[in-house]
Amino acid sequence: MIKLNRTTEYGLVALRHISRKHSEAPTEVTSAREIADFYGLPFEITAKTLQRLKDTGLIQSAHGARGGYTLHRSLKDVSLAEFLELMEGPQSVVMCATATDHSPTECEYGGRCEIRNFMGKLNSRIFKFLSEIQLADLAETSHDTLVSLTDFTHKEEVR
Repeated sequence: MIKLNRTTEYGLVALRHISRKHSEAPTEVTSAREIADFYGLPFEITAKTLQRLKDTGLIQSAHGARGGYTLHRSLKDVSLAEFLELMEGPQSVVMCATATDHSPTECEYGGRCEIRNFMGKLNSRIFKFLSEIQLADLAETSHDTLVSLTDFTHKEEVR
């Protein structure tokens, strides 16, 4: 099971908020205080999360008394897989599943491991699934859409 760290979760919340605000008022900026207060998040962590999002190039900042953050990249152009890698680094079920010929990641079992190929295939399927979800989908998600995503996931399991 993939477990997102707090910064990544807050990043998704912040991007959704900024995106929705941008669609209603494209010239308006969003502050860390606004997001923290609206969702009941700790201000300091929210501010650091927004700085991290800025460092990844997903949002940009406007300085000054009326400063804040706006989208820098369209969320239609960013997959959930890319976002997770930007926020947390390479993702995998197990460390050896991300190993390449250029940067092998060996575990203590090395050549005796009988599940490495399986885990690599599983990792590839999860990455493909996450790559098919655009952050814009999350920003536009309502309860009904979440239910249909759940239905999609269950259909995939049956195949």
